[in-house]
Amino acid sequence: MSAGQAVFLVGGRGSRLGDLTLDTPKPLLPVGGRPFIEHLLDKAVREGFDDLVLLAGYRHVAIKAYAGEWSGVPLRLSIEPEPLDTAGAVAHAVSLLRDDFLLVNGDTWFDFEWSSLRLSGGFSGLVAARDVSPADRYETLDIREGRVVAIRPRADLAAGVINGGVYRLRRDVFADVRGRASLEKDTLTTLCADGLLGAETRTGAFIDIGLPHSLKAANDLFPPS
Repeated sequence: MSAGQAVFLVGGRGSRLGDLTLDTPKPLLPVGGRPFIEHLLDKAVREGFDDLVLLAGYRHVAIKAYAGEWSGVPLRLSIEPEPLDTAGAVAHAVSLLRDDFLLVNGDTWFDFEWSSLRLSGGFSGLVAARDVSPADRYETLDIREGRVVAIRPRADLAAGVINGGVYRLRRDVFADVRGRASLEKDTLTTLCADGLLGAETRTGAFIDIGLPHSLKAANDLFPPS
């Protein structure tokens, strides 16, 4: 049975990684002896996603090499004409998207069953949430009975529930997005304010590779075979 469509945000600059991303997009940095994006694509294929889309921007020529297919699954590419941020990148690719789809941050590994993340209860968006400690690098979510009622700014917290960078979203959420827009600051906050954003807290290994020390730590999750 198909798990649907998986879309990956791979267009960011990765400026916090300094010289490491001068010539290489962050999702193509080596982790466990291979480009990080390949771990995400392999997971999507294993779970039965039958349509994969890469939303590229920065250094997109390198990303373009992946277009065609991945392990027999169609792999399509959307390239931003200019930096559009995360929601803008999704809106730019709207003609490629199914009615609802899985969206994954291309710099984050969150190891739970992605295919189990399904929209219900009238939500237009669903976030896979994660308890982390410390939580000072992230906005935190106030979740009540499966609904996100507030997204709180970053603070010096010993622990908190955060957005884990994996989502199930309806395509029509992006119908009115024009130009540059942020998924986190614009789209999710609007859905939250309208009562249309759900969340499910999942466990499993979690790491983002946005800082040098976390990029290094990610190699422990993917020892070279």
